[in-house]
Amino acid sequence: MQALRQFYQSRYYKRSLYGVIGLGVIGAILVVSTKLKKQQSKQQSLNQFQSNEQSLQGTIFNKLDKCSLSNLDQVKTLNTSIQLEIDFIQQILTGRVILKMKAIQSVNKIQLDAKMLSIKVVKVNDQETQFHVKESVVKELGDQLEIFTEKQANEEFQVEIIYSTLQNVHNEQVAQNWLQPPQTFGNKHPFLFTQSEAIYARSLYPCQDSPSIKSTFDIELIVPAPLKAFGSGLLVKETLSQDKNIFQFKQPVAIPSYLFAICAGDLEKKKISERTFVISEPNLINKCANEFSDMEKYLSTIEEYLTPYKWNEYTVIVLPKAFPYGGMENPNLTFLSPSLVVGDKSETAVLIHEMIHSWSGNSMTCQNWECFWLNEGITTFIENKMVGKIFGKDQQTLHGLLGDNSLQKSINNFGADHTYTTLSPKIDQQNPDDCFSVIPYQKGCQFLRFLEGQIGEQKFQEFIRLIVSQDTLNSEQFRVLLEKFLLENNIQGVDIQWQQWIIDPGMPQEKLKIEEQFSKKYEKLANDLYENQMQLEDFQNLHSNEKCFILDLIGNMKIDQRILQNLEEEYQLFDSNNPEILHRILIYGIKCNYPGALGDKLSHFLSANGRMKFITPVYRALSEKNPEIGLRIFNMCRNSYHSIAAAQIQRMLGI
Repeated sequence: MQALRQFYQSRYYKRSLYGVIGLGVIGAILVVSTKLKKQQSKQQSLNQFQSNEQSLQGTIFNKLDKCSLSNLDQVKTLNTSIQLEIDFIQQILTGRVILKMKAIQSVNKIQLDAKMLSIKVVKVNDQETQFHVKESVVKELGDQLEIFTEKQANEEFQVEIIYSTLQNVHNEQVAQNWLQPPQTFGNKHPFLFTQSEAIYARSLYPCQDSPSIKSTFDIELIVPAPLKAFGSGLLVKETLSQDKNIFQFKQPVAIPSYLFAICAGDLEKKKISERTFVISEPNLINKCANEFSDMEKYLSTIEEYLTPYKWNEYTVIVLPKAFPYGGMENPNLTFLSPSLVVGDKSETAVLIHEMIHSWSGNSMTCQNWECFWLNEGITTFIENKMVGKIFGKDQQTLHGLLGDNSLQKSINNFGADHTYTTLSPKIDQQNPDDCFSVIPYQKGCQFLRFLEGQIGEQKFQEFIRLIVSQDTLNSEQFRVLLEKFLLENNIQGVDIQWQQWIIDPGMPQEKLKIEEQFSKKYEKLANDLYENQMQLEDFQNLHSNEKCFILDLIGNMKIDQRILQNLEEEYQLFDSNNPEILHRILIYGIKCNYPGALGDKLSHFLSANGRMKFITPVYRALSEKNPEIGLRIFNMCRNSYHSIAAAQIQRMLGI
C-alpha cells in the first residue's frame, strides 16, 4: 500500500484526475495491488513453510525430491501415453497425455508438475474432473496442476489431460527449442528439439517430473509434411501423407520424465550396424556416419565391462548448433552436438559417455538431483575405462588429467567452500541447472577411482555391475550397498572417507597418479610450444587431447600478447576447427586483451557454437575483462542459444 500512497502523490495520479487516465484505473490499481500483496504474502508463507517442513530430500509436497511439486510418495506413474502435434508456425505443441497411475496410499488429489501449459480438460477414468492450476507455486519450479479425485491405496487409474504448450515469448527456461530455417544446417526447414533434463519435462506435459518416478512410454508425433519426427523410443509405425506425417514410438523400458525427448525437422537416418544408427540433416549425414562409424565397437566394449545392452537399438541424432550440451542420453535417441563432428573421431569420448548412460543414469537413476553424481560420476568413471580399452593407456591418462583440470577450474569458479562443490549439494527449491558443472562428473569419478585403488580392479568391476543393476539410488543407499559388498566379499581395510568425498566441499586430496616420464613428456611439449621451439607439423600430428592438455599446461605460465601472436602465426591455433582447442586459446587472448581474440574470430566462434562447455567459459572471461564486448555479442547471438544456455550467460553478464 505504501507504493500506492506514493502513486497518489505523484504527477501520474494528478494527470489521471485531469482525465488522462480516469478514476477507473485507480480502482483497478487498488484491486491489482491488493491481489499482488496477497499473492506475495502467500508465496512468502509457502516458502517459509517449505523451509521449515522439508525433510532431508523432499518438500511439503513429497519426501523424495525438492525439485518436484508432485505428491511423488502418494501416487506414481506407470505408463505415459502422449500424442503431440508440432505447430512450427505458432511454435506450440498441442495434444493430450494419458497417465496410467497407481495410488501408493489413499489420496484425495493428484499433484503434477507443469510449466507454461494451457490445460483444457482433465479426465479421470474417462470422467471429466475438477482441476486447478497453481501458477508459480515455487518460482524456480514452475506450476502445479492439482486434480481432485479420491483413490484408495493400490488402486490403479488413468488421468487424461488435453492441453497445449504456451508460446515462450519471454524466453523462459523450457524444454523446447524452436529453430528457424537459417538456424539449421540445411537452411530450408524449421527444426524442433527438446531438452528435458533436469526439470523441463514439465514444460512438455503435466507429469511427475522427478528422476525417482519411472514409466514406460507410448509416443505419437504429428508433423507437417515433408518433415520427420523422432521420440525417445523404438519406432513402431509411421504414416506419411501429403499434409501430415505421423510417427509412433514405444519405450518398453520404464524411464524418468527427464529422458523423454522429441525432435522434428528435415532429417535422414542411416544404418551403421545391425543395432546402431545415426540421424542428421541430409547434408551432414555422410559426415556424421563417418565420424561415428565405430559405434558398434564402442557398444560391444562397454557390454564386456558391464552387462548386455537392453535397449535393442542405439541411435544418435546430430542436432543443430543450438544444442547446449555435448550429448544427452535420451534412450534410443541420444542427442549429440555438431561440435563433435571434427573429421578425425577425436571427440567421440562424448558419444562413449552417452552410451554408458544406458546403464548408469537410464537404467540405474539418481533418486533426485542432490545425488546427481550417481548418474554422472559413475558414467565418467566407466568412460575413462573405455577410453583406455579403445584408444590406449596414454589416452586414458590424458582423458583423466583433462577431467581433473576441468574440476579444478569449476571449483575455482564457485569457490572452494560453496555447497555446489560437494557431491551432495543443497538444492532448496532451486533449478538444478544453477549448480550444473563438471563437479558431479569428475569429483564423482575421482571418488570411484579412490575406491577402486583400495578394492582392486576386478572386484570393483563386480561392484559397478551391482550398482548399475539397481533401479533408483540416493547417496546413502549407494553407501549401504558398498558396505554390504565389502562385507560379503570379505574385503577389509577399505577407508571410504565418506565425509571428505561426498559431504565436504572443495577439491579432493587424492589426485590421479601418473608416471613421472609421462609428466615430463608433456611438460617438455608445453615448454617447446610456449617458446616457439616446436615444429608446426609435430604439433599438428598430436592428438586433440594432447593439444588440449598442453594448452592447459601453458595456462599455468605467463601468457602475454607476444606469446599469443606466436601461437596464432606459427601454430594457427586461432584457425582451429576444433572448439575444444579454440575456446581455450580465445580465453587466453581475452584475458590479455589480444586483438586477434577480440574481433571477428571471437564473434564467429560464439555465433557458431551453442554448446555451454565452450561458450560459457568464454563469456565468463569476457564478463571479467571485456563485458561490453560480451554483451554486444550475446545480444547478437542470444536467439540462437537454447534458453538454458541463455539464462546462464545472462547471469554471468549481470543482465
